[in-house]
Amino acid sequence: MRISKKAEYALRAALILAAAAPGRTLQIQELAESGTIPVKFLEQILLALKNGGLLRSKRGVGGGYQLDRPPRSISVGEIITIIDGSLSGLAQGIPTSGFPGAAGIHACLEQADRRTNDLLHSQSLADVLEADRARELLAFEI
Repeated sequence: MRISKKAEYALRAALILAAAAPGRTLQIQELAESGTIPVKFLEQILLALKNGGLLRSKRGVGGGYQLDRPPRSISVGEIITIIDGSLSGLAQGIPTSGFPGAAGIHACLEQADRRTNDLLHSQSLADVLEADRARELLAFEI
């Protein structure tokens, strides 16, 4: 399974917003620079995430975007699904008969889809940020 560049950028933007101070609003330009995301592409992504119920926007001075829910309640899988649609598809197009092992490989790939889907929906933005922080604590120079 591969995710699109758009979904990768959406994850970057969501994580930047999740890492911001609570209540802080970030402008598109800030998000684009922090995440190395093209502004025009980011506009589409933010609109999709807003329509998906993950972001809220504020117009005017001090305006921008912020998460509409706590980072702990937004999963990686939810973001990818909003941007790319279904997370499954490994077994798509694989026949279930016609050659030795057809049904078995189809079942195996469907199971891989389910496990991947479960994992991505179980990992919240907060979990991802915590894993990053833990890695940073372990990294040091001599």
